[in-house]
Amino acid sequence: MKRFLIIISLFLLVGCSSNNIPEGFDEETLNQKAESIVALLNNNQLNEVYTMFRSDIQTMVSVEELDKIISDKLEVIGSFKEISQIAITDTKDPSTSELYAVVIIVSEHEDGKSTYTISFNKSLEIVGFYIK
Repeated sequence: MKRFLIIISLFLLVGCSSNNIPEGFDEETLNQKAESIVALLNNNQLNEVYTMFRSDIQTMVSVEELDKIISDKLEVIGSFKEISQIAITDTKDPSTSELYAVVIIVSEHEDGKSTYTISFNKSLEIVGFYIK
């Protein structure tokens, strides 16, 4: 499943241009949404995050698989300390040409860093997710 999320993220990032707020999206809203997702994940509130995934994405990954991915990563890097960087870019779904906002958050942890890549549609549903 980890491979699946990597593939989705790479698929969604094709054609990204950096530091570009996509048309129809608000920078502050995207930042707040992504920061809240990172906080929820680090507080083990996976069900809340899972409900933010678009329904077709939910059929591809279960909440248990998401839990495994997150817990495996957090086990290595330790407790969350702070967000150190946020960047926003855009991408288009190659099959539908739907425009997505991609928020990349780098956060500091006790024993390392994490990078969250979260893609949103205009309804602010999660359409892509990757943690590194």
